Amino acid sequence: MRILGIETATDICASAIVDNANVLVERSVQAPHLHSERLISIIDECFHRTQTSIGTLDGIAISIGPGSFTGLRIGLSVAKGLAFSCTKPVVAVPTLEALAEHAYRQGAAQAGDMVFPMIDARRDEVYAAVYLINGNKHEEVIPPCSLTVHECINLIKREEKFIIMGDGAVKFQEYLQKVELEQSSRYIVPPQDLRICSAVAVALLGERKLVDNVVNDLETLEPLYVKDFYTLVKSQHRKVKI
Repeated sequence: MRILGIETATDICASAIVDNANVLVERSVQAPHLHSERLISIIDECFHRTQTSIGTLDGIAISIGPGSFTGLRIGLSVAKGLAFSCTKPVVAVPTLEALAEHAYRQGAAQAGDMVFPMIDARRDEVYAAVYLINGNKHEEVIPPCSLTVHECINLIKREEKFIIMGDGAVKFQEYLQKVELEQSSRYIVPPQDLRICSAVAVALLGERKLVDNVVNDLETLEPLYVKDFYTLVKSQHRKVKI
């Protein structure tokens, strides 16, 4: 089963192709506001390097959020366009779950570990969830939600250690250093290259979902924003809900 994975939920703009759990290729760039310019060329490069065409895909896995509102919309639009053009199924993969998968795949987390992925949500907030690693599956302990970094400390009262993944880890680390929390040793932060979003993780999770016949309706599929999308109208200085 050959799957294209697309990841655009953060500054990472990436795509990957996997075939029966084997990684064939992954290409990515890390830069803000370049998703609309680079995503198609990155996907084309993956096709070229694996001699894959859109028609030979078995499905498309898309990182559905939470994350950057703009990045999520760009990634989903491209995934839908490709799916419509080749009549292939699309599988929505929660971005935070993909980070848990990435932690396990990179060896940052082992079976039985608790993974606490976080994505920067601006100001002092992060998008977060908690997953228990159970082999190559991830048990959702706490579903994706929007929290302040202070609320993350009180989210779980257990004594286990937590592996912190995602670009929100930096904000969380800074908070821990500021408050000098006695229990800060409970939180393990892998090196940056091991904790950022991965299109391979998205593709692998998407492949498993397709094996289980879990697919999404193209017409109704929307990004998982978690919190409402607001913009500031400067002339009126008030928040407007989109």
